[in-house]
Amino acid sequence: MRFFYFQPFDNVHRAISVCVYPFLIFLLLAQAANADAVIHEDHNHHRLLNLFDQDDVFKQLEVKASKYEPDFAGLDRGIIGRAQESVRTLSNNAPKPTDIDQGDIQYWTFPRQILQGSHGQWTLDLPLNLSAPETTCLERDLRQLMTNQSATGSAQEIYLTISTCDQPTSTASRQIGNPAQLEVYISHSPDNQKPDSGRNDGNIAVVGGYGNLTLSNITGDIWIGVRAPPSNDFKGKYNYELVASIDAPYTTYFKGENPTPWDTEIEVWDTDTNSSVLGTGPITKAAPNSTWMNLPPPFRVYVHNRADPAILGLQRSVCGLRNHAEIRESDNRMVNIGGQPKQLFYVKGLNRSSSYDAIMTLEGPSSNLKIGGGGAVWKNTNFATKSDNNCRIIYNLTFCTDVAYAVPFNSNFTTDMNQLAITYNEFAQNAYQGFNKSLQQIPCETTPSAQYSLARSCDDCAKAYKTWLCAVTIPRCADFSSPSDLTHLLPRNVRTPFFINGTTVPSEPEGSLFSEKNKSTSYYGKSRNSMIDDQIKPGPYKEVLPCKDLCYHLTQSCPAALEFACPLEGRELNFSYGHWRKGDKEWRCNWPGGTLWSGEARMGASGWFMGFMLVVALYLL
Repeated sequence: MRFFYFQPFDNVHRAISVCVYPFLIFLLLAQAANADAVIHEDHNHHRLLNLFDQDDVFKQLEVKASKYEPDFAGLDRGIIGRAQESVRTLSNNAPKPTDIDQGDIQYWTFPRQILQGSHGQWTLDLPLNLSAPETTCLERDLRQLMTNQSATGSAQEIYLTISTCDQPTSTASRQIGNPAQLEVYISHSPDNQKPDSGRNDGNIAVVGGYGNLTLSNITGDIWIGVRAPPSNDFKGKYNYELVASIDAPYTTYFKGENPTPWDTEIEVWDTDTNSSVLGTGPITKAAPNSTWMNLPPPFRVYVHNRADPAILGLQRSVCGLRNHAEIRESDNRMVNIGGQPKQLFYVKGLNRSSSYDAIMTLEGPSSNLKIGGGGAVWKNTNFATKSDNNCRIIYNLTFCTDVAYAVPFNSNFTTDMNQLAITYNEFAQNAYQGFNKSLQQIPCETTPSAQYSLARSCDDCAKAYKTWLCAVTIPRCADFSSPSDLTHLLPRNVRTPFFINGTTVPSEPEGSLFSEKNKSTSYYGKSRNSMIDDQIKPGPYKEVLPCKDLCYHLTQSCPAALEFACPLEGRELNFSYGHWRKGDKEWRCNWPGGTLWSGEARMGASGWFMGFMLVVALYLL
């Protein structure tokens, strides 16, 4: 079973996080693809590559019309053998987009002479040779891989990948299902240069428009057959890219099956009625102002309505998504959320109350001789947009930088997301000034024996206060129509009318949730702070309460002289804060900058916070 948790701040996970996304890029470039089958072959021919220059090999290799006639310097025809008619030739890391009609089969070969040829070039321009603390697993692992590649021998691994870029369309007005997947068959015998379903040495299983196979201990030519199954329910051709590589899989699909952060799918940070904000986990442990923040964002995301079958059968293919996915991100940037570089995707143009798939990709240049140039695809993540229209996503705040979620909203106040963000941000920033003056009265710069704590500093206190303040002054908003069994959502502002139609929440009998008695209480009847009700006037909504660990961390980080205190366990705490439970796969409490990762539920420790009075009890009613 997979669990999700906030990014922890224990040393063990910090060590793991060094490798999170850089290491998955390494996996893409080298060893990430799961081998669905391994084909072994022993061959008695001797290697004669030292007799000629590799460049001459490629100059003398030509395909005339549909006929393969290899002619290599230093090797006579008897040693090389002759490929049959209608067999095309693959080169190392060289994609060849090809159309194929339904019912047809096409044949390819990868000559053994390429096995000892030149290796490809690396695809991504990522920060290498960095000094500590920015040195990443990527640098170490790429160097190790390059060292391994320099070795030569009589046997070689070949990485085969196939990606479906286009597929036939339905003959019916309403498509049901998707076209059959391409079939790929392998042969390593010169006696079978046209492998098919009845005669082969193995096959590549194509799922979602993608398949891969690693052939080990190869010393001779290999032959490949690609068949397009016929169908009366679909019309048109397939288009595919078949690529062979002696370096690493040209394209990769990450299934999200391993309990490691770098094999997890994209994270859904929040949605509103027509947009979503998505993100990666920390890309590196480097500081937010590191080289990574100045790089072009390496990842992309495609979003597709689950009611639209256009990408069924293509959801694991980079070129298939590029050609057929409904929406690409509207904004794509590196951000400092949670104290580490992450990549944020803002997607707009979505439909209300609709279900979508978000699929993250890492796309290379798709050019010859580029290792991993076909890119990578991660397992899809499903999310749904909100139905009520009084929550709106904001992000890119200048003070509350960790905020990237939906907040209470009213289109009569503003329809400009940037103006809404400025309103919330300035309110929190102004509230921070009183606390900042109080903290200046604490002797922070003094001898260790005179400090209020040997474990925490005034900087820790200021950071904790800021994060707490942003969490409570900028509440995380959920639909008021959300199911009542979602007990982590607290109804707010129920005494005011809905701004959309002017109706109010009807009163219920005594003892019910919305009895007159409950509606008159501060925690149901009003918002968390008066600015929301006085200026924005969102009407009734539900709030994802701040995580109680924020309050606990605050009291641990600040001087006792400030007299911060958290509510006691029970009703007061439950109406002020939420809590995270092991096994949760959605936000059950609000932790700005928190990260959902695969594993057990834990809290991240990169942001923390407080109120804006010198003496304050943290009762957030």
